[in-house]
Amino acid sequence: MKPTKLKIVTKKEAEILRKRWRNEGQKIVFTNGCFDVLHLGHVDYLEKARNLGGKLIVGLNDDSSVSRLKGVQRPINNQLARSRMMAALDVVDAVIIFQEDTPEKLIKFLLPDILVKGKDYDISNIVGSEIVLQNGGIVETIDLVDGYSTTLLIDKLKNS
Repeated sequence: MKPTKLKIVTKKEAEILRKRWRNEGQKIVFTNGCFDVLHLGHVDYLEKARNLGGKLIVGLNDDSSVSRLKGVQRPINNQLARSRMMAALDVVDAVIIFQEDTPEKLIKFLLPDILVKGKDYDISNIVGSEIVLQNGGIVETIDLVDGYSTTLLIDKLKNS
């Protein structure tokens, strides 16, 4: 089994992997998020995303972008911890950390075959959807597990 640290890749390494996987005939799936406190909802979501194609690349918000998006108390887990947890999942083939608030530049660079987000997004509002569609890819939304979110988990911990 590949050590988790080796699944956390730079942009250049991701490009090399993408080319290799495409040459092997693999469909490349891309999703992104903060994945701050790993829970059942995340695992279910990532399994469903991976099942849409052959290889799954996860774009992970860096610590500064998580703070901008979620508030100064976040992230709970730093990007090293979050990226290692993502990389430890068998369904994840590569993790790439990005600094921007959205993964648009990363999606434009990687041009995945399939872009995935949760059903809480409308396809027309998914960042990068136009890029993927214009390049012959598809955009999918996945059902989420009710009752599981990082915010709900943090609130439950605060109130116990």
